[in-house]
Amino acid sequence: MMMKVKAYLLALLSILLLSACRSTAETPQLDLNDGGKGLELTARSTGDTLYIPFSSSVTDERLQITEAEDWIETELRRGQLLVYAARNSTPFARQAELILQIIERGGRQAARRITIRQEADESLATDRYLFPDIPVLGFPLSTYYSNKEKIYTIPLSATGGTHTDPILFRTNLSGDQLRISYDYGEGSSDWVHDLQIIKTGDSWGISLRADAIPTSMAQRRVRITLADAQFADQKISFDYLQLGHSTVSFVHPEQMFTSLGMLPQQISIPLKTDLPLSKLHLTVYIDSHNLEGQIERNGDGEVTPDYREKYRSPFWQYAVNTQDEQMERPALQRYFRLIKSPGGVTLTGQTTTSADFLDLSLLMSKGFSLVYCITNDANDQKLWGFLQLPNHNRHLYLHSQHGKSEERITLPAEASEFALSYRTNLHFDDIEWTRPTFVTLPERSWGAELPVPEGSTIHYPDLTNFKGIRVTANPLRTIRRFSITATFGTYVGSEYIGPKLAPLQFTCEQAPFTGVYEFATSEDTTLDLAALPDDESSKMVVATIALTTNLSQEQIQITKPQARSGWIQAELGIDPETGYVSSIAFYLDKNTSGADRSTQIRLIPPTGEGLSPIIFTIRQTH
Repeated sequence: MMMKVKAYLLALLSILLLSACRSTAETPQLDLNDGGKGLELTARSTGDTLYIPFSSSVTDERLQITEAEDWIETELRRGQLLVYAARNSTPFARQAELILQIIERGGRQAARRITIRQEADESLATDRYLFPDIPVLGFPLSTYYSNKEKIYTIPLSATGGTHTDPILFRTNLSGDQLRISYDYGEGSSDWVHDLQIIKTGDSWGISLRADAIPTSMAQRRVRITLADAQFADQKISFDYLQLGHSTVSFVHPEQMFTSLGMLPQQISIPLKTDLPLSKLHLTVYIDSHNLEGQIERNGDGEVTPDYREKYRSPFWQYAVNTQDEQMERPALQRYFRLIKSPGGVTLTGQTTTSADFLDLSLLMSKGFSLVYCITNDANDQKLWGFLQLPNHNRHLYLHSQHGKSEERITLPAEASEFALSYRTNLHFDDIEWTRPTFVTLPERSWGAELPVPEGSTIHYPDLTNFKGIRVTANPLRTIRRFSITATFGTYVGSEYIGPKLAPLQFTCEQAPFTGVYEFATSEDTTLDLAALPDDESSKMVVATIALTTNLSQEQIQITKPQARSGWIQAELGIDPETGYVSSIAFYLDKNTSGADRSTQIRLIPPTGEGLSPIIFTIRQTH
């Protein structure tokens, strides 16, 4: 009976082992018939059924299809994936991502991604829709559709008159299906007249006439709301802001965009205002978009408008969220200010292109600006200006604090710590350093408050003091000359398309040693060593002797006067702080000769200094 149980258990174990081997060897396969790991298809806007063949080594029950859009339904049917796309009743194209994958006990395997894109046809958009449409901002229509509650501010002239915005919103409702309401701000009423809704292509706009603002008023507002007459909760609003005469403006309108040079410079931009300096507030930001007219695309692949036109638009000026756009740079505020000047005020300050000061997320920025906004206590005006700086991928610099590509540094003979000062618009981490082995450069700790090693500093606008660099003592009777070279890193070099950047070289001269050399040991120079055990490595450190020296490794010669001394090796140890030789270590082979053996190792100091050699006698038993 016991034998049968054992046989049964052995057979069961064999089956399990074969099953495990088979499952390991046979990895489940899943492939789309186009041979790739992903597929992109387009569904008709009227609704569509897409048939996607695939091959799989498992049954449909072990497959899973994930979908995240309510306009998509899927079905697995005998080696085909059926995708049902509903009619697109929205006014914009849409996209869905599907993932077909095998479900195993250990998790998901062999995932294949399928992208379904569906175009829009406004004639099919039977859903009642009403949402803003501000083309100058360059957002996809779906962004406005998803943010219908966003209220844009539209400034009006203080002198009043007719104001027309041809494109403000999209809707498939007719004019008589829209209910218009006015919400005037405190202290004003009935100053907007003759409002008309105008059709512009697929979009709609608003034209109205405004009265001139009384001279006694600093500003006034009216919120105009367009609502679906049938469904009142479907609505959009626009705030019309009419500013009085207490405003700030450029002396020359073209000064809104000022192109600056690569190196830091003082700027002075005059502004017209009758407001006192105490009523004005200046905030400085950074914008990392291209202002040179290069083509960029939004999330839907559409070409974005020119950023200069975008920033000129009040739709951007009064709606931008500087925190969401990561524009805020509190560290820059102290370097710019407003001062009183004839006819108004003047913006003054010193610019910087330092990537560390600007806190650019990408060094090789294709365009960025120092941006300033002036507000006042009299009204809700926002005056924006842009100091356009050269693109990093075309303009880099790295030179000494005096603007040169080489600087000379004098150092004492003793081991010491020193600093290098240089100017650059590069990140600290994007600079590569070359140096001799006796020079140590500190490294930056990740997460440190400043993007430089601890103790180092960055001074506005672009000066870095790289501190904590250590050099060992010069043990020679002659001046020790060496160089430390800074160049931009490999990644930067692959992205940079500007003029060739010369390396920055610090040529150092270290004073010669003028003292008295030391060369001695207080330990026994005769070493009696046993044969090594058989289970030890064939060669190991068996003794280390401390030395008292102020000599470098290059000044001491190791000799073995006796022949056939290959079984013993010696290596000098260096004090990392001073660079002086501080010890000698002996490496010993096993003694397999069958007899005791001995030899000598001599350390020979420089000649002409009155120093005697140190002789070590090593004996090893068998």
